[in-house]
Amino acid sequence: MPRKSDLRRGYSKISIQTATSPKKISGWPVSLEDDKPIKNLNGRPSRAIQPEFTSAFFKDIQGYWRRTDTSVDVDFDELCVATHGHIRRSIVSDVEFMIYHDRIPDWVHMAGIEPESRVTKQRFEQLLARSQPDAVLHKFLYLQDVQGLLTNLQRTSAQISQVVGEFYGILNDSVFYIYSPNERVGFRSSVSAATALLHAHLETTFVRLRSMLDYAVKLALEAECTGADFSKIVKLRGASKQYIDKKELRINGKEGTLFVKDELIWMISSIRDRIVHDGHLDISARVYENFKRARLVERFVLIPDMTDGRFDTFKNRTNFYGRDLKINYDLPKILDEFYRRLLRTIGFIHDAYAAKRLS
Repeated sequence: MPRKSDLRRGYSKISIQTATSPKKISGWPVSLEDDKPIKNLNGRPSRAIQPEFTSAFFKDIQGYWRRTDTSVDVDFDELCVATHGHIRRSIVSDVEFMIYHDRIPDWVHMAGIEPESRVTKQRFEQLLARSQPDAVLHKFLYLQDVQGLLTNLQRTSAQISQVVGEFYGILNDSVFYIYSPNERVGFRSSVSAATALLHAHLETTFVRLRSMLDYAVKLALEAECTGADFSKIVKLRGASKQYIDKKELRINGKEGTLFVKDELIWMISSIRDRIVHDGHLDISARVYENFKRARLVERFVLIPDMTDGRFDTFKNRTNFYGRDLKINYDLPKILDEFYRRLLRTIGFIHDAYAAKRLS
């Protein structure tokens, strides 16, 4: 048995959990424990998919949130897998990979990236200093850094899928306020611990969407690079870049990509900036419930009025609510448009790396 490296923590074996169920929703096995597994946009769970809400959320048997009407997150991951392969073949040839991959030490792949690595910054510098200047080593270092950008996009996408699912899970299943029978009339609003958590998930979603815009620019900048000098360590061209730097891209403004700054991008950026700079999207984080004949018929969350992706403001007044913007109904459409353009963006990056394949 090979000696375990003192530069790495963790296990040499990977455990995989598998489970199945006779009950399925949209092709995914689901647990039998939840009597109403479908979490609808109106905040009222159901046993089956409702005709008026074809877009809804549920947990598969592994505990992952899924959509009833799309698996675009899975499509995105599959595209990323293919793109990872083209990135590798554009930096390290098949021959080089076959000869050197198993000889490259773990710290090249993991140090400064993965928590499995025990290597400090100082130790990493020492390891590099002991290594002779080597183009192959520098290629593998750069390969890991570029693939790390794409991996971060994948991880952020996975977070968004689960955070959005939790948003609808809370909206559907939480008891926000215990109303007396005579209070179950018309529109009611409440503030509670569950409401705070609901809004936190909503805010996290938009912060993560904005992060994906930054990573898309960083990765596209690398895809457009040519003629890297591997006689030394190559610094990522997009290391310190953000979405505002998309003007440096040749693909900037390409129709159907994330590099067209229109209402969708302005909205994501405006909401993210308000959360980051003000600490919240809405200082009065509430959930609204609509009762008819003492029966709950709807729950919703309002966000301030926006025009062309920007908040409507007047001097010191920044939160107008005249348009009844119920974000729980609009969020799936926002995500659909974002992912449609994300797939097209990564598709261009995929093709750019495929064209640079080494012989």
